[in-house]
Order: sequence, then C-alpha cells, then structure tokens
Amino acid sequence: MYDADCLEKIGSNVKFLRTMRKLRQQDVAEKLGISQTHLSNMECGRVKFSLKQLLRLANLFNCQLECFFDPRQAADIAADIAAGGAGQDKRYTQSDMELLLTLV
Repeated sequence: MYDADCLEKIGSNVKFLRTMRKLRQQDVAEKLGISQTHLSNMECGRVKFSLKQLLRLANLFNCQLECFFDPRQAADIAADIAAGGAGQDKRYTQSDMELLLTLV
C-alpha cells in the first residue's frame, strides 16, 4: 500500500528510470516544459512533481505511474531495458490522462 514515504522516493525513481533510458536531464526537462535545474531539484526531492508532469514522464518512459512510487517496479523496467527490451510499453492515451486528471 502507499504511504507518505513513497512520495519521498518519486524523484529518485524518476532519476533512476531516466538514467536507465540514457536520457539527459536537459532533454527530459525540455519535454516537461521546465528547466534542467528544476528537474534536478525534483529528482533530489526539493520540489514535488505534479500529476501532469508524472503523466508526461510515464509516457516518455513507457511505464505506468506506479513505477514512480514503487522502486521494485522501476527496477523491473530497468532489468527489462538492460536485457535489451524497451521496457514495458504502457503509455497513457490522451483520454486516460484526462480521466486521471479529472479524478484528482
């Protein structure tokens, strides 16, 4: 189950998945519409991620939102990438994103 501790791990899980995909902070930041410094602060836990940013990251990394909250799921994707796979292809559609944002 989720608790407040999982919120503290989001940044490190994002950084882990980003580095496993061999993406630079600058490139990911541009796709999120933020500065590289802001992304760095988010990955270090100094700034919180918005749901919209997490949805964009999930699509960029081809994973579900749960990967940002659960290090085991992030590790599973990393293992798949290391084995030569593309990671789980779990992109959210535009309607999925709208529904998630409406629910919150």
